[in-house]
Amino acid sequence: MRRRTSRRAYIKKRASRGIKSQWSKISAGAGALSALSLITSHDMASSAGQPIGTRAQNFANSLSGRITGFNPFPATGQVNQTISLEGIFNKYTGIGLGLLGYAMIPARILPHKAKARTLGKGIFSGGLIGGLFSSSNSHNNLVSHQSVSPAMDSVSTI
Repeated sequence: MRRRTSRRAYIKKRASRGIKSQWSKISAGAGALSALSLITSHDMASSAGQPIGTRAQNFANSLSGRITGFNPFPATGQVNQTISLEGIFNKYTGIGLGLLGYAMIPARILPHKAKARTLGKGIFSGGLIGGLFSSSNSHNNLVSHQSVSPAMDSVSTI
């Protein structure tokens, strides 16, 4: 004799199956959001209080300017290309490494290890990419060669 599943249990099982199939998309979205947040955070904070159209242009300028150096809307401001390895050590790479570490713990009793691994990979990669082009880095455009000459101060005698 087969046991009959209640309608409520069937609906709950069907809903959890949908969440499981969408988890990779959620993780990829979290990684992309962390990268965009790191790249555009400084420029978007300076455009607070402006109309939404101007903020959208500032976002596009910040994103394309920090990565490629090209500004599609030059009227809203100039954003320079920023590439630095110092920015990859940020809160998102730390969170991603923490989730990956959680997924590697060899205890079977811990819940959601596979989801933690997927989310950790997404956030870690977003933190690496976003930190590479982060707007808070001190070095601008390490790709181009800049000549550095020491500053000569004039000494005045009294």
